[in-house]
Amino acid sequence: MIRPSLQRALIAFALIFAAGFLGDHVPSMGGRLPLMLLPSGLAVAAMCRWGRRQWPAVLLAGTAIDLTGHTPLLAALGVGIGLAAGAALSCWILEWGSFDSSFRRPKDVPLFVIAAAVGMTLAPGFARLGFFLSGMSGSAVPAPVHWIRWWGNVSAGVLLVAPALIAANRSSLKPLAERWGESILWLLGVAACCVAIFLAPGAVGRPVIALAALILMVVGTIHFGLVIAAAGAFAISALTAISFEFSRGAFGGLEELQGLVLTWTFVTALNFVCLSITALLAERDSAALAKLQAEHRYAQIFDGSPQPVWVHDRRTLRFLMINEAALRQYGWNREEILSMSAGALAPPGEPQWADDPLKTGGISTEPLETRHLTRDGRILEVEVWSRSIEFADQPAELVFAVDVTGRRAFGRALLDAIAGEQLRIGQEMHDGLGQELTGLALSVRALANRAARERDAIAEDLDQLASLVTGCIRDARLIVQGLTPLTDADGNLEAALEGLAQRSSLSGTEVRLHATREALVHIDLKARNHLYRIAQEAVQNALKHSGATAIRIELHAREESIRLGILDNGGGMSTENPAGIGLGMRTMRFRASAIGAKLTFSRRDEGNSVICEVAQPRTRLEGARTNYGRAAG
Repeated sequence: MIRPSLQRALIAFALIFAAGFLGDHVPSMGGRLPLMLLPSGLAVAAMCRWGRRQWPAVLLAGTAIDLTGHTPLLAALGVGIGLAAGAALSCWILEWGSFDSSFRRPKDVPLFVIAAAVGMTLAPGFARLGFFLSGMSGSAVPAPVHWIRWWGNVSAGVLLVAPALIAANRSSLKPLAERWGESILWLLGVAACCVAIFLAPGAVGRPVIALAALILMVVGTIHFGLVIAAAGAFAISALTAISFEFSRGAFGGLEELQGLVLTWTFVTALNFVCLSITALLAERDSAALAKLQAEHRYAQIFDGSPQPVWVHDRRTLRFLMINEAALRQYGWNREEILSMSAGALAPPGEPQWADDPLKTGGISTEPLETRHLTRDGRILEVEVWSRSIEFADQPAELVFAVDVTGRRAFGRALLDAIAGEQLRIGQEMHDGLGQELTGLALSVRALANRAARERDAIAEDLDQLASLVTGCIRDARLIVQGLTPLTDADGNLEAALEGLAQRSSLSGTEVRLHATREALVHIDLKARNHLYRIAQEAVQNALKHSGATAIRIELHAREESIRLGILDNGGGMSTENPAGIGLGMRTMRFRASAIGAKLTFSRRDEGNSVICEVAQPRTRLEGARTNYGRAAG
């Protein structure tokens, strides 16, 4: 039994020798010129499919072809070595470039063309050397022209024959079976084109045949792939060459030079169309595959994210995608929530969806603090980050919604603990240390007065000591005001803000309070303390960062709400760091969230504004209205 490697070598030798023998003996059969195109293409195809170890078979076949034409052994050996070396170099270049034999990548077609052109330079080189060593010129034409013609023939043979043979496999024939109706029509078109080559009149038939053949190659490559289209191109090209060689049909009446140019142009165009469309389709498929892989990776990241994420339509708010973490957070299943809109997450009586006012370039620069409703009726406090994106060619929002309910509760408890401790320390300083310092100051002042009456020398020292104690009392009061500003102002928010404006004006920037009272302030001490701290932080931000020359604190007390505003005429918020984004803004947001207030930041042409609005307690408002009604009655 013949080994597979030897069997392949025999097949390669037989095919290359038969194609070369027939092409070399075309003139003896009545043809005009030898047709030595096929051996080089068969040699490259054999080495690509079965390995470069086929070089001995290629070398022997190339040598045998020329020996049958009575070429001297040394010259024939040069031809065989050139054919084998050229095919081996072409295959090495393809391997070096990681060539895909199915031509599925955009780079495969240009890589194959380059490999054929570069590799086949060895064929005429060794052949010319063999002719020279054997004492033959090899051709009546000049050596450079002969080399170029030889190189053009063998390179064209590779491009004409090798692609279909290299890419051929069972799957390459599937399109014919899968689209049998279209394949029958296409094969009939190729057959009609082949018949027309021998039956159509030359002057009229040639352009029609060329146009029909090009259209068939375009359709064939797109619908059936390179192998089937290249086979059709080879059939049409072979019959065109036979028509010209034996002076039959549409290409038979041409003169030798004219026929060569026209035939070569037609054959090259057919194969160029097949290879070019294959490259374009490979590029399209590669881009589609890369996009599909990227979408798959993004989908994995999206679904695997531990944070709740979804995508909703920007106009209708309908959910388009949602990950498992969001489903767990809100309690609905995927089918239910994809039939809903993001507005369904809003608790009753609250806006369905508010776009983040702090967006630059479609990206949230700070989280939007809001509340969401779960399927079982729980209210979650969430921080929402969003980004404007295009999803399936429609405007959408990519949203990250982080449940901060537990963190907010802990933060509120921490703030309450801090405020309680500040109140305790302030009261102790006011009632304890402050009273003791006051008593000490009075005692020292009394001693100083007594010493002055008795003309004692220490009277002046006692007076200085009394002034020092008085200064300590003043400093202690300032510390108490910092710890418990509202307590020191008897809980009066307006008085505390007035004190803030006066102290802040000492920096050289004018800070004024403008208060409007349409109703009494009924919010509790904790809420007033948070409002004061928000105003304090906003004023400090304006003094430090905006370069403002005037700051206005507005307090507007209405029956339904308390509105606090801090406005300045500074340079405006930076788009990268609007209004002190960082710890200061987060602190203000946190304080506003702790009392259920709405906090907004905005940049105006004339400066910045920070607005905090908190609702007045309904029970107290209703009681105040009842008392007012009774008094009026």
